[in-house]
Parts: sequence; structure tokens; C-alpha cells
Amino acid sequence: MASTAISAQGSTIAIDTSLTASPVWTTIGNVRSYSGFDGEASEIDVTDLSSVAKEYRLGLIDNGKLTLNLNVDDVDAGQVALRAAVVSGAVQDFKITLPNTKTRSFSALVKSFTESGAVDGVVQGDCAMRITGAVVRA
Repeated sequence: MASTAISAQGSTIAIDTSLTASPVWTTIGNVRSYSGFDGEASEIDVTDLSSVAKEYRLGLIDNGKLTLNLNVDDVDAGQVALRAAVVSGAVQDFKITLPNTKTRSFSALVKSFTESGAVDGVVQGDCAMRITGAVVRA
């Protein structure tokens, strides 16, 4: 059977840069990789006096964090918007589009945009985000 794996090559990550209700998706350039959606549901202790062992139910899902690794570009509109989001502290909308046209849409707080450099290398950055609310997979 042939693999049904989705290639990450060709994926795009965009930030909504509109100031209105209609989104304007600005692609974040030079993204090398992303990782995240690493949250989990909370546990609710429902143990009572008649229980013979601890009992739990799942609470709300926490969708976790997302980190982008990228080659820094000071004039890329998407990267400029990320850096501005760190300063503003406002919730931002994001959309990842995979090569198979499936998407991951979510809102996040952009917590940091760090940079690093090395001999025989380019300036790279890591952008850390905290997802707030649901992740919509379409």
C-alpha cells in the first residue's frame, strides 16, 4: 500500500494582518519548520466517597504552543507582523496551509521572536506562540 503521508514541503503559514472582520492572510516568509499543537486536555477529579479508586473525566483541551523556526528577513511582511505582535500582546489569527490544501486555523499570542547566528550560517529565528482557543482543521 502506498504511503498517505503529507509532505511538509510547500506548506505556508500566514498571519491575519487585517484590521477588519475580513481576514487578509499575509504569508510568513522563510519558515524552515514548525512544531507544536502539543497541548492536552485537563483532568477533572470526580472521585467521591463511594469510589474504589481515583476517577477522572477529561476537561477542556489546551491546544498548547507552536514554534516557528525561520531564516530572519527584516522586510518580510509576515515576519514584521510577528515582531509587532510580540510588542502589542494582542491575539492574532494564523492559518497553516498544507500542500494537500488542508488547513490548520487558530488564534495565538506571539510570545517571543528570538534570533541566532553562527559561522557559515544565516541569521535564524524562533517565534514562540501560545495557542488560545480551538484549532480548526479543514
